[in-house]
Amino acid sequence: MPIDIERATESLRQYAPIPWAQIPDLGLYMDQVVTLIGRIYAPLFGDDVRRCLTPSMINNYVKAKLIPRPAGKKYGREQLALLIMIVTLKQSASMEAIGRMLALKEGESVEQLYDAFCRRLSAALRGVPTGDAFRETPASALDFAILASACSAASAAVLAAEAEAPHSPDAPA
Repeated sequence: MPIDIERATESLRQYAPIPWAQIPDLGLYMDQVVTLIGRIYAPLFGDDVRRCLTPSMINNYVKAKLIPRPAGKKYGREQLALLIMIVTLKQSASMEAIGRMLALKEGESVEQLYDAFCRRLSAALRGVPTGDAFRETPASALDFAILASACSAASAAVLAAEAEAPHSPDAPA
């Protein structure tokens, strides 16, 4: 029985990244950060969300200077936004590449980078299942990585649907 791609990828089209204003602006401890980001990405990654971000990963991102050190063991809105972007981008890019993609340009804020990221991710997640995401040429490495991450999420959704689909005894193995 063929998989209904529309149904399998419906959660991707419905997914919306958390807006900047809804990212907590009070400091969160590491366990709270892991829980928050897990909840944000559960619709995309399902059970695999537990592997998306761990305390040791966060420590590595701080050591690699992908995110600033926490203030008094608490992570603020900018650090959370960077972690949210890193979780998406690591589906398709190396940490070195992510560092370059998330480097702020002159006069750019983390909020501006994050808002642009969210718009691009939403468009890619809506467009990948239908092929619409491939009609526009990506304008940057970040655009390509977001598109690749959306493709990865779509692939995972279809694989999950295939695993749940009843297998016909006549179907090839």
